Amino acid sequence: MKLTLLFNVNSSDNLVLGRKNQYLLQAMVYNLLNPEYANFLHNEGFVYEGKRHFKMFSFSKLYGNGSIKLKDDLIFFQPPIKLVITSPVNSILEQLATNALSLGEIRLGNNLLTCKEVKIEYPRVDKEEIEFRTLSPIVCYSTLKKYDNSNFTYYYSPKEKEFCEQIYANLIKKFQLIALQENIPEGVIKIECLGRVKEEIRFFSPCDNRPIKGWSGSFKLCGPKDLLQVALDAGLGAKNSAGFGCIELVLNERERR
Repeated sequence: MKLTLLFNVNSSDNLVLGRKNQYLLQAMVYNLLNPEYANFLHNEGFVYEGKRHFKMFSFSKLYGNGSIKLKDDLIFFQPPIKLVITSPVNSILEQLATNALSLGEIRLGNNLLTCKEVKIEYPRVDKEEIEFRTLSPIVCYSTLKKYDNSNFTYYYSPKEKEFCEQIYANLIKKFQLIALQENIPEGVIKIECLGRVKEEIRFFSPCDNRPIKGWSGSFKLCGPKDLLQVALDAGLGAKNSAGFGCIELVLNERERR
């Protein structure tokens, strides 16, 4: 399920955010949920084998009307502002849609927004190959050890086999949480870059100087339809609920008709 929110900016002519704004977007999403459910998702979520916690939603970066403007450490978005959120859990998006329309003013950093439009879609995967574009970067990583036994995070690129391996393993875990008693679909996942893809480096907050590296662009994803549907709904790769791995289908001309 895919939710698109369009916002007007009440506090000024433009939406103004610092470049390290990921935490603000995540906070706004949680604040649009009912408080008890937001607390459940944030602190527990859907637990895989007693140790892995999944929130089961992803969201896009912000899109404004036209190109964004950069000045010093600030980003300026011209309204209306668009945010896309996807989830296989319908109640998550239903709460977000209802509260976005009913809460009145919504705070995003120092900005006050009003939701002017809500659009809900149910994109379906009906074949074992999809083409998609990223709405927020895809992140795949491992925590490794340095020579002094301290930890460091290694982010994989789409050229490395571990990138696809991690995407597959991650989709299997999400599928098992969504489908519960159903058998894991047979077949493997393959991902292919379509044209040039871009490495993006994000910082979650101004207080966190650890870079998060992801990849944006257009890709082809092949594999069992049920796993491709999970990718479309729950997000691709890691850190989905922090605003990474949100994707949307790219339809060819024949499919649009």
